[in-house]
Amino acid sequence: MTTATKKKLQTWAIAICFPLAIAVLMNIINIVFSGVWTISTTADLKAFFRLVVMTLCYALALNSNFALGRMDMSAGSQMYVGCIIGGNIALSLGLGGLGVLVFSTVTGGLAGLIVGFLFVRLRVLPMILGLGMALIYETCSFAVNNQQGLMLFGREGMNILSQTWFITICLIGVILLITYLFQNSLFGYRRRAIAGNQRLAGDFGINIYTNCVGCYLLGGCLAAFAGVFQVAYNGSLAPALSLSTKATVFNYMFPMMVGIWLGEICGNSAFGMLCGAIAIAFVKYGLAKFAMDADVQALIIAILWLLFMIYRFNWGKVAYHKMRRQRRAEAEAYKRDVLHRA
Repeated sequence: MTTATKKKLQTWAIAICFPLAIAVLMNIINIVFSGVWTISTTADLKAFFRLVVMTLCYALALNSNFALGRMDMSAGSQMYVGCIIGGNIALSLGLGGLGVLVFSTVTGGLAGLIVGFLFVRLRVLPMILGLGMALIYETCSFAVNNQQGLMLFGREGMNILSQTWFITICLIGVILLITYLFQNSLFGYRRRAIAGNQRLAGDFGINIYTNCVGCYLLGGCLAAFAGVFQVAYNGSLAPALSLSTKATVFNYMFPMMVGIWLGEICGNSAFGMLCGAIAIAFVKYGLAKFAMDADVQALIIAILWLLFMIYRFNWGKVAYHKMRRQRRAEAEAYKRDVLHRA
């Protein structure tokens, strides 16, 4: 086994061990303070898998633009307009849960495509454009279906969205698709080039604007895809107004940042996002076992996010001091060796 292969396996092991360590920690905390495992029943397993898919897809949706310096504040509203409009179209056609998933994903992708097209044409700051489009999409989702949103509870054929095997297939499918798009496709190559240096990528003939629209399209599809599982779990999705959909964006910024960090370690952004989604899902599900209020859980998650970002922004200093200690230890060892020979 070559040195490069060993190093790559070590980085993948680190990425895998992180969610495992979080899972062990949350299980110990739950057993000590609540007397139960974090995942103790099949219902817990289903809910956990659903939470992982939602967290992963939302994080990937945000990262599709965030990695290129664009913060899309309309991602939450794209989920709402995709699920409410696309889901109701599927229900009106008599399609089951799979139809709701497909139509919602396509509608969310169209919503993201519109935002990307407007960004390319208008050159408005991404955050400002996202806030404006969020208001428009919230109004659109409120106006359709007599302001009733999307109701899946009691509908025939919706059980498939809660089946563990189907959720697992969706999870594997998303990982394989995103890995191909970001790591092996021409779209991913150009995206990485633009993320490295946009001006240099443009000078080499890469169409920055086409790639930008594609990123917005992908983000809308992933956001709506995740939203369907959220609606399946809650039973319904009520329309949102007054930019309340931006809370969805901030709720999944933490797993996105953890996924980016793990993706940098293992060299695969999709796998890093998966490990980050599993880790944060364990934290959220473990906190839910304490029967805390949602506000208290949100506060704890926010504190953990702050601590993680402090660590991330000071990682360079930590690495520098570690390197200094290592060099000092080598110098001391060399000095002792010289004195011993003398």
